Amino acid sequence: MRRTNTRTLCAVGVSLAALMGASAAMAQTAPAVEPAAEEAAQDDATVVDEIVVTGFRSSLQQALNIKRQEAGAVDAIFAEDIADFPDQNLAEAIQRLPGVTIDRENGQGRKISVRGLGADFTRVRINGLEAQAAYGGTRDRGFDFSMFASELFNSIKVRKTQSAEIEEGSLGATVDLQTGRPLDFSGSGFNSALSVQGSYNDLSEKTVPRIASLLSWSNDSRTFGALVSVAYSERAPISESFNTTRWQSGDPSVAYGAGNNFAGCIPCTTTGQRTELLNAFYPRIPRYTFGTFNEDRLGVTTSLQWRPSDRTEVVLDLLWSRFNIEAESPNIEAISFSRAAGGVRDTIVRDYAIDADKNVISYGVFDRVDIRSENGFTRDESNFYQASLNLRHTFTDRLRGTAKIGANKSEARTPQSFAYMFDANDQNGFTYDFRGDDRLPLINYGFDVTSGSRFTLTERRKSTGGANFENAVFAGNLEYDYTPDFTIKAGGEYRTYGFDTFGMQQAASVLSGADRVVGVDALGKIVSIDGKLDIPDGSNLNYIVPDIWKINEFLSVFDDELVPTYNGIREVEETDKGLFIQADFNTQLLGMTVRGNAGIRRAITETTSKGFLNTDYVTVENEYADTLPSFNLAIEPRDDVVIRIGAAKVMSRPALGDLTPGGSLSTPTRRVSYGNPLLEPFRATNFDVAAEWYFQSEGLLAAAVFYKEIDSFITTITDVVPWRSLGLDDSLLAGTPASPDEDFEVTRKVNGDGGSLHGLEIQYQQPFTFLPGFWSNFGFIGNYTYVTSEVTYGDGRKGPLTNQSKNAFNTTLYYEVDGFQARVSAAYRSGYLLSFPGGNGNTEEGVNDTVNFDASMSYEITDSLTFSLEALNLSDEFNDRYVDVTDRVSNYRHTGREIAVGLRWKY
Repeated sequence: MRRTNTRTLCAVGVSLAALMGASAAMAQTAPAVEPAAEEAAQDDATVVDEIVVTGFRSSLQQALNIKRQEAGAVDAIFAEDIADFPDQNLAEAIQRLPGVTIDRENGQGRKISVRGLGADFTRVRINGLEAQAAYGGTRDRGFDFSMFASELFNSIKVRKTQSAEIEEGSLGATVDLQTGRPLDFSGSGFNSALSVQGSYNDLSEKTVPRIASLLSWSNDSRTFGALVSVAYSERAPISESFNTTRWQSGDPSVAYGAGNNFAGCIPCTTTGQRTELLNAFYPRIPRYTFGTFNEDRLGVTTSLQWRPSDRTEVVLDLLWSRFNIEAESPNIEAISFSRAAGGVRDTIVRDYAIDADKNVISYGVFDRVDIRSENGFTRDESNFYQASLNLRHTFTDRLRGTAKIGANKSEARTPQSFAYMFDANDQNGFTYDFRGDDRLPLINYGFDVTSGSRFTLTERRKSTGGANFENAVFAGNLEYDYTPDFTIKAGGEYRTYGFDTFGMQQAASVLSGADRVVGVDALGKIVSIDGKLDIPDGSNLNYIVPDIWKINEFLSVFDDELVPTYNGIREVEETDKGLFIQADFNTQLLGMTVRGNAGIRRAITETTSKGFLNTDYVTVENEYADTLPSFNLAIEPRDDVVIRIGAAKVMSRPALGDLTPGGSLSTPTRRVSYGNPLLEPFRATNFDVAAEWYFQSEGLLAAAVFYKEIDSFITTITDVVPWRSLGLDDSLLAGTPASPDEDFEVTRKVNGDGGSLHGLEIQYQQPFTFLPGFWSNFGFIGNYTYVTSEVTYGDGRKGPLTNQSKNAFNTTLYYEVDGFQARVSAAYRSGYLLSFPGGNGNTEEGVNDTVNFDASMSYEITDSLTFSLEALNLSDEFNDRYVDVTDRVSNYRHTGREIAVGLRWKY
């Protein structure tokens, strides 16, 4: 469901007007394009390497060169200049490519989906080494792009088709991130750059710094060089939202005060009214939420490059990045509706209205409602370390070899997480009203919530935890030119992967004795949601919340020892061995260039999974093997046309959380609930066909069709199976009523029936050099992606993949001339599912469609000094999560616009 508001339209209008106005001003000095020059450019359209452009257009031309030369489907992004990437965030840069969508959190891109497949199905390599970047509570294989500043990288490649020489592990794409190297720059001696920006968020009204620098040196003969780059940035956004924590309903077949039923309904005088009320869904925790965030990110890269001759190269790349986030979340809510006993079963409905279309209680006045005011603080600390050594040597004119060895580690820590609760129970007159706006309702608590007189300090929560992800790789391959048109490649790799999590929490959360304070004015503070959400009049926008820093010093139990959280402690050790052989060809057939590759890869995976089943630490081993053929063909019927055909069998390993043997075991009831350490991977067969027309320099019109037959899809089921089929040790049943010979009811992950995915990509790119005057300095980049899928979930229902948007498009209008450049970009993503089916009786949970607008301008004051102005999220787009096919609001959130002003110096 898409809601368009006037703020979006105004933001777009202002951006376009600014771009046109600036362009017109620059056009007074811009030279007109001569017809002869335009004709020559068209004649040379196929010799793209000879066209000389600078800045943004130069990066676009490099990307087209890569796309055109590859045998498979590859899209790329290049830095515009030294340490100058087109977007501040890596994920937001990648989303400009066809088939790529991103997930945002706190106003910035974090993870990507490619052709409808989420982050767990996408492999990411940094400097050729498979990597896992994570922060905070991350416990999956998905790569978190927010860990890194974009200035640390000079190129990104997204490989959407598989070849045998590319390591297995992706159903969607392999993304290659490349940091800078000293011999990338022309000339010897020093190259350097320094950029400084101030970034302002209009919601938090704070300005924070962003700084990046690079220093590179090479000797006179350009056989050796060294490079170091550093990037530091801060963000201080505010998050405002309305949140329901899903919706649930009662049950008219049971009495008032039973199950999730209210205690009574004063206006319900007939059986029909009672049935209507108890069948309707109500919000579990209706509340406006407010959060403040402070982020800092620091990254460093170092590269040593030795190239004694054209035949030999050795490169050592080092990378470190640190990402810290502190968040405080002071909220007030009606907690009764989310808990049965002592909650909704005690609540009386005084007045109500039903929205029949959504089957919800859209308006209600309630008595005997528990009101909670809470405040929490979390600090996440994340570090990523990588060292990689890449070697290349040409032994003879026909024989070449490469090798790489390296390791990386990602540490995701939450060293501090604590929260406090003020409760005011059994309050009368709580009101909510969605009838005027189903995203921003009226909320009134029925008493003065700025006073602490009715509240009691009741609970505290404190925990710490973290995860470690470790990769180590050794790989090598040889290439032999059997003929000038035919090359044989063979090689392999050995990879180890380790994952472990840990967690601690307080033994008891409910306070007692002197710690349980009645009347909390001295322990609280007043916070305000100041109306930027357009909250209806009559709502409580100011309220008291726990002042966590005061309470930390007050509580006698704050420093009590924490105890392990057994369900949060688990490990996965994985060893991956792979071998491949591949033939590359490039020949003429019927007057056409025909090139490509065909090969086969053999991959063997061994896993050891560990976790707590109740309080017993369980270890389960597993092994599986895959044979993965692949084929890529590029046909050039004309000099400016490429037809591509690709097919491959692919696999993606199970999510880390799904592999845990940890969970719960009840021997009296013969029930087990856990992950499944015996899972095999997702497996699929991919088919791709594409046509690309490079109709002029920097110009492209392309279309691609893709189809993925997913043979196995991991899902959750509950069934009855023999104990001995679970891979669990019989000793877990020793001294219990159960026997290893019995059947158990097991809830677990299994390799399901699978499904299919297919889609279409259309891509168009062109500088408007055919237009007269200053209009010739404009250009356009755009792409559209359509994806549809159907898989079978654990309960037998069929539905689309989670994280898959049916429609997505990205557009950029740019202008560039004489050191001035400007562009406006839009990224649209249609709604997608987060879970299927949804919880609490809802059919699904998902996110409604979004469109984000960004703009930037820069001007070269001198050859060395450039001024820049950037605007992110111009329309202050809301992230709109919903539950159920009827579109009940779950979380309606925004984080504001960001404006960055800066200077960039290079030498």
